[in-house]
Amino acid sequence: MAYVEEKRMAQGHFIHPQGGHHACEILGRGPEAEESEAVWNRCKKNPRHEEFISAQEFKDNYLPRVNTVKNRDRLRALIDLTVRLRVNWTSRGRPDGHTFSHVRGSDKLRVGTGFIYHVKGPVFNKSCFCDGCRGKIATKSWRFRVRTAHHVVYDTQEAKKTKVDLFYDDDNCEPGGKMETVSGLEVVRSRPDKDICDMLCVTHDETLAERIESTYQCWLDRPSEHLDADFLPSWGRNADPALVVSHPHAQPKKITLGELRDGGYPYVEYNAATCPGSSGAPVFVSDTEGRFYQGLLPPVHSGGFTTSSTQHGHQLSKLGGQETKLEQRNYANWWLL
Repeated sequence: MAYVEEKRMAQGHFIHPQGGHHACEILGRGPEAEESEAVWNRCKKNPRHEEFISAQEFKDNYLPRVNTVKNRDRLRALIDLTVRLRVNWTSRGRPDGHTFSHVRGSDKLRVGTGFIYHVKGPVFNKSCFCDGCRGKIATKSWRFRVRTAHHVVYDTQEAKKTKVDLFYDDDNCEPGGKMETVSGLEVVRSRPDKDICDMLCVTHDETLAERIESTYQCWLDRPSEHLDADFLPSWGRNADPALVVSHPHAQPKKITLGELRDGGYPYVEYNAATCPGSSGAPVFVSDTEGRFYQGLLPPVHSGGFTTSSTQHGHQLSKLGGQETKLEQRNYANWWLL
């Protein structure tokens, strides 16, 4: 593993392992909802998406089975801070051989996932470069960062053409309703060798800002209690649990459960199901003592292998609580800063 990491760092950009592939969804030029539904229905990686649990179903039927209030609140915060990213530009700055370098300078839409952190505000009487202000002085604003995969949002050119959809949890969400959309401003930090970037966003909506801030505070309030829930893989098989929150195929938010299969900082593998659209998703991991990772930022999903793994994990299916084998081998990168 060390040799592989050294090779990636030497190249300057993260290189997917042999057989691995990014997990962005590429949509056509038709209506987004129709395009998303079409690719969802013809998906070959997870044809019936039986392992994908809707955000509302997870909150209603799974969270109550978590043993403590703090553990439930932190899992709920993880879900609510996960966002859909719609990127409408591919930077001309992407080097040859980089993901999507073949479509540099195009507005072909791709979709990924991100995670909100580092909320700051209110900020008073500062210049704002969002679509509405365009450099004018904003009386009051709140800023926050979204962490995602570097191949989803490469640089500030792409950040400025990115729409960030918050609380897109079900098919009934509409802009101006439960779902809220803000625009990206710039890439403020990136680690190309780990396939991670941080994008700055802004809102002038005080109600939205307060909701983000209160959710983020729940995320920061890290529980010390052992986590226990009957839907998580058992601890006693030398396999640590993993949970992924993402927007597969640009669909409303979904949760999948699985196990860590390999690695540690800064690279992990797991068998929790993912699909195109999951790139940039937070991967919530736990140890064999049942304590979820206590750091500020979880690993960031980068991709998966197109061929089936010979190491099969087990996941509790949402249908009848039966165990089913998953032909999944996915991977993420960690950047603790």
